[in-house]
Formats: sequence, C-alpha cells, structure tokens
Amino acid sequence: QDIAISRIAPLHTAQKDDISFVSHPKHLPEALASQAGALIVHHKLADKLPGRNLIVCDNPQLYFAQTARLFHPAPAANPGIHPSAVVEASAIVPDSCEIGANVYIGECVVLGKGCRILANCVVEANCVLGEHTVLHPNVTIYAGCHLGDRVEIHSGTVIGADGFGNAWAQDHWYKIPQVGGVEIGNDVEIGANTTIDRGAIEDTVIAEGAKIDNLVQIGHNCEIGYGSILVSQVGLAGSTKLGRNVVMGGQSGS
Repeated sequence: QDIAISRIAPLHTAQKDDISFVSHPKHLPEALASQAGALIVHHKLADKLPGRNLIVCDNPQLYFAQTARLFHPAPAANPGIHPSAVVEASAIVPDSCEIGANVYIGECVVLGKGCRILANCVVEANCVLGEHTVLHPNVTIYAGCHLGDRVEIHSGTVIGADGFGNAWAQDHWYKIPQVGGVEIGNDVEIGANTTIDRGAIEDTVIAEGAKIDNLVQIGHNCEIGYGSILVSQVGLAGSTKLGRNVVMGGQSGS
C-alpha cells in the first residue's frame, strides 16, 4: 500500500509515518512490536515480518543512513562574510563561501567554493581548503595545511600544531623545528577536540575517506590510510603508519 513517510525513528518510538531499520535477527521482536509505517530490512529477514511495509536490501544500516540524509540534508553555505570576520587581502574566498562571526582567514589562504567557516575559526596563512569543506565553530588550522573537498571538522579541533619533537642537549631539551604541514584528503571527517600535529619535515597525511572521532591525538608525520576509522581517545605516536580501512577502537594506541 502507498504510505507517506515524514520522519526517521528508532524501532521503539517509531509511529505510522516513520521509517526505521532492522539489520540483525536479535532486533526482530522489537521490529514486530514497532508501530513504524515502514521498515528497511535485510533480505534474509523479510519473510519474518509479514504484513509490514518493507524496503528489502543487503545493507539496511547503509540504506537507513542514506534515507536519513534525505530527511536531514547537510546545510549549504549561506554565502557572505560576517562584519566581524577578518579576511586578509591576499586570501582567495569565493563568493559562495560562508564566513562566520569572528573568523580569521590569513594571508594567501585559498578556499574552494561553498566552504563554511563558522564562528571563531582561525585559518592561518597559506592554507588551502577544498570545495564544500566545513569548519565548525572554534576550529584552528595552523599555517600551511591542505584540506581536500568535503572535509568536515568539528568544534575545538586543532590541525597543524607543532609535533612533539625535542633533542636532548645534555642538560635541557632543545625543540626541533616542525616545518612540515598536514595533508587531509577528500571526504574526511574529524570529531571535536581532536589534535593532528604537523610533520617535522614532511607532512602528516590523512588519506581520503578517513573518519576520526572526538578526542583523538595524531602525532607528527603519521600516515592514516584510505577509509580508516579511529574511535575516541585513540593516540598515535609520531611516524605511525596505518594502512587502508584500518579500524582502531576507543582508547587504543600505537
């Protein structure tokens, strides 16, 4: 039957105009009791939900995520520069970008179209940000860092602070200059209050599609491979290298 769906919802609260999903047999009792108007289900479970409106697929969680994006699209840039923002004359800021209150955009920064740089962010000199990149409030990008397209960085995160490099000079520590940068690929998301140090000589590299949670520390000259995921409170010492699609659980380290 034809139905109208207006929201996404978890199984236990869903009503007749909501859609939810079932990805594992252990959730079948809850699904059978749910009032959801439609369910996204794995094909192996479809015959266990008779009389229900079903979308049958191989990956219900992914399908649900894509459906959720239809109901909650990412906000587009609201073009313009807030009067309190400071944008250096040598910076390139397309008209399609949104520059929020108290933002600082440094010398020779290059922003791609549709970027959203929200309140109190700092983007220091010679940084390059790709198209449709989002910096949530209070993000700091140190000088000389490069971010790809569709990068999203959440509040309180610092990209490109000095790596922790010191040489012992017989009776004291002598700081090693940190002259590399940070290179972040396309479609990377970085959670709140995470720190990614700049390289000592060469860049710290975060490859395309990586997902990094809140409260993660990535030391200088680390290389994070394509599609890797780092959960909260992961800590990586300098020069750690992760391959493709690596998963590190919370509070693990290397």
